[in-house]
Amino acid sequence: MMLSRFAESAFWLGRYMERIESLSRLLMVTESFAADQDSDDAWAPILNVFADTKTFEERGKPLTALNVANFYISDAANANSIAYASHMAKENARSLRHLISTESWRQISVFHSGITTLQRRRFALSKLSEICSSIRESCFTFRGVMEATCYRDEVWRFNQLGAALERADQVTRLIDIKYFRFDRDDDDQAAPPDVAWWNTLLRSASGYHAFQRRYSFNADPADAATFLLCDPYLPLSVTNAAEMALYQVKRLDEDFDAGPGQEIKRAGAALRERLKTPPSRLSGRTLHRYLDQVQQEIMGLANAVNDRYFAPA
Repeated sequence: MMLSRFAESAFWLGRYMERIESLSRLLMVTESFAADQDSDDAWAPILNVFADTKTFEERGKPLTALNVANFYISDAANANSIAYASHMAKENARSLRHLISTESWRQISVFHSGITTLQRRRFALSKLSEICSSIRESCFTFRGVMEATCYRDEVWRFNQLGAALERADQVTRLIDIKYFRFDRDDDDQAAPPDVAWWNTLLRSASGYHAFQRRYSFNADPADAATFLLCDPYLPLSVTNAAEMALYQVKRLDEDFDAGPGQEIKRAGAALRERLKTPPSRLSGRTLHRYLDQVQQEIMGLANAVNDRYFAPA
């Protein structure tokens, strides 16, 4: 059995790299969503989704598209930024240098160097989509190198477990970026249909063409929410990510005698049940509340993993 600190480093390496990819996707979706708006207020949702409004205000900068983009890309003091996640990913990889492939270490070093260079230069908002696309592609490259070169031991399993949990959490935030406001609204209204926005969301999750195959061309936006949350075959769906996380727990148990314990089993069962029983119509306040419930279940599973494997009593 490996030392818990190495297991934890592998887990968080997976989470931070997945977080970087998801942040770049969220920024691209926000930019697309804001393109048809008359003010920079359209950038407020991403701050709310990550509960970062107060932290951003403490920077003393006005709410503009460029300032929010810099806050999430270059601000290393922001724990939810790409710069911070890149630094933490490399530090976790550093502690695993003797346990991961040389190619993986080299790739994350090159990636981190690129993010550091990005921090040192100013960029125009017109370049945001290009920058985020480049970051996402670098994350895909790292994932491919890991997949092709890493030994399938506990390090691999914990890394994949962390990535899957982060993916599940981040997809709920991606969907919720348009629906957080229903926390404040008094009436239990449904959001007006916004086909263009949902198409953008599906494309960002690499699910547009799959959705068109799965549903008719006149599908309701609520179908897109169900697809992104509950479809077991879409790699970026919450259900697919949750099942991948639980599969890694199973492999740790069966291959390495690292039994999950009752809390992980309970949390995993609760998350599975929540995803199997969504509301009949996922829209507006109903969708926001459901996303909040799913996020709580994911957090419960992540906490159970931490208590069992990284901080045992």
